[in-house]
Amino acid sequence: MIRAERIAHVVLKVRDLERSRKFYCGVLGMDVMNHSPEIGILFLANNRRDHHELALLEVGPNAEVPSPGAVGLLHVAFRLRNEEELRAAFKELKEQRVPISFTVNHGITKSVYFRDPDGHELELYCDNPPEEYRKLPNSYMGADKLDFAPDEPGLKDVFAALRR
Repeated sequence: MIRAERIAHVVLKVRDLERSRKFYCGVLGMDVMNHSPEIGILFLANNRRDHHELALLEVGPNAEVPSPGAVGLLHVAFRLRNEEELRAAFKELKEQRVPISFTVNHGITKSVYFRDPDGHELELYCDNPPEEYRKLPNSYMGADKLDFAPDEPGLKDVFAALRR
């Protein structure tokens, strides 16, 4: 049986590498670790700990959008240290005019979901302390909105829209 140490990186296909570089570096604060223009790929990392955590491969402006019901990646999550950082990140997303898809207190985490310029869903989250999430009825997959984002859609809103 294979037992990998951890997930090492994700590679996303994008239409415009420069537009995506601006988003991931300017909004999410990622560092460019390497760029191979001859094949149209950019390697990014947070805090320069790894050679890359995310790679962006340019596939061109006419790339098709996967259908919502297709099998594939749902989202990529970025972990923050605590709720204070999550609140600051939410504020930064709003200041950068990044549309928020929804927010949710999953119980085990508090999360803000949004999309990159190509429509990839991204999540910023922080873990909740065990004493907080263990007192919730469904401590692993709660669906309440975040208290600091009352005007944003919540997970219940997203699920209700899917059922329409």
